[in-house]
Amino acid sequence: MIDNIKLFEISIKNKEPYVDKYYVKSNKPIITDDSKKLNKLMKANADILDNISAYKIAVDSNNAEMQNTTLKNIISTLTTTGINFSEFTSYWAVKDMSYSIYKNTLKTESLKMEFLKNMIPEFIKDRHLLYKIHGYSFSTLQVVNGSKAHKGNGSAGNIKITELFEKYGFSHFNLNDISEFKKKDKIFIYPDKTDKTLFKKILDEYEIDFDWSKNHENKQTDFLFKIDNKIFIMEHKHMKESGGGQDKQMSEIINFISYKDNGVYYVSFLDGVYFNVIADESTTNGKPFEQRKSIIQNLANNKQNYFVNTNGFIELMNNLVKK
Repeated sequence: MIDNIKLFEISIKNKEPYVDKYYVKSNKPIITDDSKKLNKLMKANADILDNISAYKIAVDSNNAEMQNTTLKNIISTLTTTGINFSEFTSYWAVKDMSYSIYKNTLKTESLKMEFLKNMIPEFIKDRHLLYKIHGYSFSTLQVVNGSKAHKGNGSAGNIKITELFEKYGFSHFNLNDISEFKKKDKIFIYPDKTDKTLFKKILDEYEIDFDWSKNHENKQTDFLFKIDNKIFIMEHKHMKESGGGQDKQMSEIINFISYKDNGVYYVSFLDGVYFNVIADESTTNGKPFEQRKSIIQNLANNKQNYFVNTNGFIELMNNLVKK
């Protein structure tokens, strides 16, 4: 087995890519390349803006029938796929509201009408006239779409690691049978997803306490893999920055490699730009420096455990498979 501190040093020397193909979102345009040829979303956005202007006229002229008609038009148009990227719906966040709440919570037409009666005057006052002065642009739809592309990274990490496992000849063991599990080699499971029951059986069979889970609100881990009758339990995090919940996640994976557990190898896998921050050896103080120190200390105290980034994990796989 490769020395764990040496492997961490390999990870530090081979930092994370700033563009990782597994986390790159689709960059397919949602608007046309000709402003005169409008697709369904572009037409819907234009219709909303026209109806907002019409609603202002209806309010100013005290025309209740026209108000109701424009509101119903807007409600209909707000069902268009991608309309959550419009100037109007993007503004809602300023007022502590979101398109998902509108769509999933305000289910009746009366609730939607009531909401719009309150939101449209605010939008007109704060944004509509200002945007008209500078000119509305369909480009906004594409820009907002791109700005929200960071959401939904949850499964990307699983896909990435699964493909890495498969590259080294590992396969997903999808039977809920501990006796078959013990016979197999080069296999992995998803303890926090499809293989929770099997994971519990493995813990019982191999007399693994897994106190990390008990000390972290019974949180389950991401992967367990087996090679040459060695059991590896791995926690994965994809992090791009520190602060708030990210600091908690960082503490979790540093703490993860502090456990000794009946021959089990604990592996913390951190990818994303934040790995490069803690790996920056020119940093000699502050939170990233202290995190790096804690990682090294835990590795020194627990030689069976590993802390890796993408390159470190690949090096670990190379080392395990060639044995």
